Amino acid sequence: MPPIVATGSRRAARACRSGLDIVRSVAIETVYPRRCAGCGRRGSWVCPDCRSALTPFQPPWCDGCGVPLDVGPCRCDVAPPTIHGARAVAPFAGWLRSAILDFKYRDERARADHLGDDLAAVVRRIGAVDALVPVPLHPSRERRRGYNQAALLAARVGTLTGSPALDVLRRTKPTVQQVGLVADDRRRNVRDAFSPRAGSSIDGARLVLIDDVMTTGSTAGACADALHAAGATEVWVATLAREL
Repeated sequence: MPPIVATGSRRAARACRSGLDIVRSVAIETVYPRRCAGCGRRGSWVCPDCRSALTPFQPPWCDGCGVPLDVGPCRCDVAPPTIHGARAVAPFAGWLRSAILDFKYRDERARADHLGDDLAAVVRRIGAVDALVPVPLHPSRERRRGYNQAALLAARVGTLTGSPALDVLRRTKPTVQQVGLVADDRRRNVRDAFSPRAGSSIDGARLVLIDDVMTTGSTAGACADALHAAGATEVWVATLAREL
């Protein structure tokens, strides 16, 4: 397989953004100290008591959709066909749900480290991969938010696993928020919303899409469609949480 590449200008831009993100995270933590996503106590992003209450997904689970057999029925019949398999840390509930919402919508981007640590364990279970690909935001939404939470997660997971996190997908059209949409509307909302970035090579690659939450898999499926069209041979999905 040819090496997976990203253009030099994008690498430089990511490095610059990374430095700015570090400065911003330090400033935020100085003004807003760490707060447990479960009980709200200061001092840590998740206190030991709340962390112990998390019920992570454990095998045996379906090899495809990743739903544990003791949690619910297999969902492969409704999974996008271009996704080889999906894995998640835990259900979208409890302190994990609160942490994701704070991370995503309340500028607590410093949570990327502790959430990324949990996600890295999920990615390791998938096995050797060529790269991690964060699900992109549309540029207009990323400007409003100030960051892409999936990209921050992918960077952390990449540091821990040794797999490169590459910005090889772009969102080509703005879409409405998926929250509140039924499955068919979700699929229509993201249809043809993604494409590979020019100058990026993923021929023959085994990839892992990185995102915060998977619900119906519509967004991941649309991303996987674009990656397969660009030459990827296998696309997995790894998320912090799974909506069941």
